[in-house]
Amino acid sequence: MAARSSFASTPVALVLIGILGLSGPVLAQRDITGKTWTHWDDSRKTVYLMGFYAGFRADGGIFRQAEKDHPLQQPIERNPASVDRYKVERREYYSRKLKYDFKMIRQLVDVFYTDPDNLLIPVPEAIRIIVLRADGNIERSEFLLLRERRESLKGR
Repeated sequence: MAARSSFASTPVALVLIGILGLSGPVLAQRDITGKTWTHWDDSRKTVYLMGFYAGFRADGGIFRQAEKDHPLQQPIERNPASVDRYKVERREYYSRKLKYDFKMIRQLVDVFYTDPDNLLIPVPEAIRIIVLRADGNIERSEFLLLRERRESLKGR
């Protein structure tokens, strides 16, 4: 049996994936806002969405494999809070109703950015807000919308 590196065999790897897994790709895209989105043509928007969701699918596969490789030592142990938070936040970017209907998501993002107050909101957060609303989680989507608008006003 091949020896594993000490880092890969510790639960620390799972926590790092939980902390860095979602924040990395999303934070790297915070500079892509509605101002950029509204200048793109429909095909570029669709390609962006396809890449965005392909990244989430790949990230999810890596995360599931990390969980299999690092099972909890005792049945009563819980995942670290960061891992639980990661799982919840990941679900907020995928709609049970919209699935991977990139045309519909693109149209909804276009409508979202018709409001001038939303133009400085990053595209990943716009997607998250739209997905939550589409799935009927209005209260959470409104909370995120207000939070993102507040964040965008700090930069003015």
